[in-house]
Formats: sequence, C-alpha cells, structure tokens
Amino acid sequence: MIIPIAEYPFNGPHRTTNKIENKPGVFVVISEFVGKFYLIDVDYSDNVRDTILNHVRRRCWENYRKGKLRYALLYDQDFPGETKSEKVNKIRRRYRDIPCRSEIKI
Repeated sequence: MIIPIAEYPFNGPHRTTNKIENKPGVFVVISEFVGKFYLIDVDYSDNVRDTILNHVRRRCWENYRKGKLRYALLYDQDFPGETKSEKVNKIRRRYRDIPCRSEIKI
C-alpha cells in the first residue's frame, strides 16, 4: 500500500517491522486510531528496521500514540534525487505539529 506524506509515496503503513528491510531510507511513525492516522515522528536511517526497533525516541512514540503504532517507509532507491536531510526536513516543514520531532544532524 502507498500512503502519501508531503507528496512522497511512502510504503505502508506497516503494522510490524517484519517486512521492513534494513536499508537506507526515511521512515515515519504513525498512530492509527479509529481509522485515522496521526504522524508522530519522521527520521532517516541507514538501517531502517534496526533503527525503528531501537529508536531513542520510542518512549515519545508510546507517549503520543492514540492507538496502534504503524510505520511507513521511503527507501533511498525508491526516491532518488534529494538528500536524506532534504526529505526529512520537507516533511517536518509540512507537518509542523509532529510531537516527537528532533533536529536532524546528518
């Protein structure tokens, strides 16, 4: 399934990390509640799956989720042409109320 986020075609939302690959890419953390989705966080990793499983802001995700946590991905090879920080910052500018945001240092 494709979910558009800031005009990017993210793959997801995934209910678990089982089908998420350890490849470079941007990922978003989403809360699903009563059929609606709420963006909680956006980040970049060279190993997306491992980072999601061990993320330093996981406690923030749990604090702000309204329902189940979901994950959507944009692997680097699926959307070439922009740097990782450009993608992440574009999403953060578009959705300024992301509760678990942090300055990206890439």
